[in-house]
Amino acid sequence: MSLRRKRIDFNVAFDEFKRDLVKMFDFTGTSSVSGMGMYQLVYDICNSVPKPFSERLYCAIADFLCEYATGVRQAILSQEEVVPVYAMYWKKYYIATSYLNAICEYLNGLIVKQRKGPGISEKRPFVGQSNYPRQDVQALANQIWREHVVMEIKHRKQNRLMYQVFETIRQDREGQQVNASVVQDTIFSLVSLNSKTDQPLELYIDEFETPYINQTKAYYKAESKIKLSNCTISQYIKSAIDRLAQEGARNSRYCHPTSHARVIQECETQYIAEHQKNIQSEFEKMIANEKADDCTMAYSLLTRIENGLVPLLITFEKHITTVGRDIILGLGASISKDPREYVEKLIELHAKYLLMCAKVFTNDAAFVAAVDKAFRTIVNDTATNVAARSPEVMARYTDTMLRKKQKTGLSESEIEDRLTRVIILFKYIDDKDLFQKFYSRFLAKRLIFDASLSAEAEANMISRLKSACGVEYTSKLQRMFTDMTISSDLNAGFKDWLQSNDLSNGLDFSILVLTAGSWPVNSTQPLEFQCPDELEKSITNFTDFYDKRHNGRKLTWFWHWCRADVRVNYLDKRYELSLSLYQFAVLAVFNAGDSYTVTEIREQTKLVELELIRVVKSLVEANLLTLPEPSATITLSTVLKLNMSFSNKRTKLKISGGLQADTPQETTATLKAVDEDRRLCIQASIVRIMKSRRALSHMQLVQEVIDQCKTRFSPSVPMIKKCIEQLLDKQYIERAENSLDRYVYVT
Repeated sequence: MSLRRKRIDFNVAFDEFKRDLVKMFDFTGTSSVSGMGMYQLVYDICNSVPKPFSERLYCAIADFLCEYATGVRQAILSQEEVVPVYAMYWKKYYIATSYLNAICEYLNGLIVKQRKGPGISEKRPFVGQSNYPRQDVQALANQIWREHVVMEIKHRKQNRLMYQVFETIRQDREGQQVNASVVQDTIFSLVSLNSKTDQPLELYIDEFETPYINQTKAYYKAESKIKLSNCTISQYIKSAIDRLAQEGARNSRYCHPTSHARVIQECETQYIAEHQKNIQSEFEKMIANEKADDCTMAYSLLTRIENGLVPLLITFEKHITTVGRDIILGLGASISKDPREYVEKLIELHAKYLLMCAKVFTNDAAFVAAVDKAFRTIVNDTATNVAARSPEVMARYTDTMLRKKQKTGLSESEIEDRLTRVIILFKYIDDKDLFQKFYSRFLAKRLIFDASLSAEAEANMISRLKSACGVEYTSKLQRMFTDMTISSDLNAGFKDWLQSNDLSNGLDFSILVLTAGSWPVNSTQPLEFQCPDELEKSITNFTDFYDKRHNGRKLTWFWHWCRADVRVNYLDKRYELSLSLYQFAVLAVFNAGDSYTVTEIREQTKLVELELIRVVKSLVEANLLTLPEPSATITLSTVLKLNMSFSNKRTKLKISGGLQADTPQETTATLKAVDEDRRLCIQASIVRIMKSRRALSHMQLVQEVIDQCKTRFSPSVPMIKKCIEQLLDKQYIERAENSLDRYVYVT
């Protein structure tokens, strides 16, 4: 290539240049076209002496492009199917102008450079005396095609080009065979033609996207109505999913990426949003009939639109709640007698709907939350069935699982699995403090009466509760186990002490020393009792031993927790009886005689009437004592006789089982203790809050108390108000001077 400037005859030089241009644009004889020769020619024309012809060359190229575009337009419109012809000519034009722009690179630098000068906003916006703006040749070519082909067809020929484009897409939607590539090229041309402007997608949006979205709206609005009227909801949902998938693929073929979301949104509006009520109303039947596939399709469809899943979530939660309440109602009063069916049916129900969330709703957090909300309603619902007090029922269930010699028919691993799943339901309980009270009471009985399945199972259950509610929740339960260990060591020390002091109890005697604050010992139990003479020596010895070992500690004997294993020697066959201490005391009376009235037994044992009659009744039912008449009612004057002809197939009998069972009085006492604990907890929360905040309005204080206490129980507003009044009386807080609805902490 020569850089030397030379004298050029423009007409001769451009004629030579134009001949090569014609070959390039017609795609004929291109083998004889030299790109380097054309580039040299452009350089020479732009640097000719004495005067360069750069602007004249630019205008001449523009005139050539105008002439070529006009001829192309005429050729396109001469055909019935304009889209294929347009696409063919556009591809040639696009390639040719790309090469031309590269050939005219030197010219582009001169033309564009002169568009602006230093300190001048617009020095020379147009080339020479023409109307061609200063831009590179590619931008010029795009402008000329846009004006002479696209816009001319639109304004003078009723927009035949775009009409046929939209018609071809309609045929594609209806499943007809179409030439998609020519449509793609046509639409691509609209993007390319504005690529060199400040708004590169303006032509595409005006000529294709906007009318395309409008046509899409009209098409799918009509189609969705027809489909909905001619098929079931299930069929409609399947059709909608298929249609949206097809439209997504179609958009990828025809549309610019920026259009995808807008077009699909319009499809979703017409196919889903406009008919969402029909789908949502059918969803309840799908859930009830367990049509998993239909539920999945409805979910995948409605998740596409804003707030589309909200009615589904409400329906899903309502359905689970209804099913759960029906289960509770169907169990009736049997829940309080046998908690297993209640707990296990709810566990199965929970597992069922969690599995549905995983399989149908892809573990959507909103649907998992709906399951949680529904079960929180079910578990805390006592209005449907008053016997379904979940904290107490679940505590009884765990007691059944953890108590040895229960006929559950389950292996230890299966029991562990059940207890693990119980914690799932436990987490939904609002009144966790109530569960704690009942659980600790049942645990105490299992430990005292040596009825636990295993120490490992007990420890695992406490560990689960600790994970769910924290260390504080299980601290007393842990201390109960600590007391059992200490008591074991204490018994060993007591035996050593007896030997070292040459003392003997005369019988096998062991004790459990329980920490008063950790064990749910029931102060309402009758404590007045005359211990049998057979035990007096042992009790005296242990009291002396304990007082010497622990100075200042006071022992309180809870006789109703004690038990005795005795041998019967008055019969031909020897029997070993497992009794409560009260039962043993009653039978010990008969060591001195064969017949006593209830009053005489009372004088020796000092038991209150109700408890004594309860104990005597258990011994009569075990056939150890007999009544004058089998069906006689036991009163203080009833004469009881030792059954000298007692007989049983087994030699080891447990008579104390009935007395170890819960009584209504124990349940009432537990509930009363819970109320008292709650009152203290609320008062402590109020003091903590007021000490920190110094002054609060009534509503703020109530809300903060609820927030603090809700992890253990749901405090009622009347109880909070009552506690506030009590603290006002105790002068922990006082009302503000200027407002009766505001409290101030008293320092």
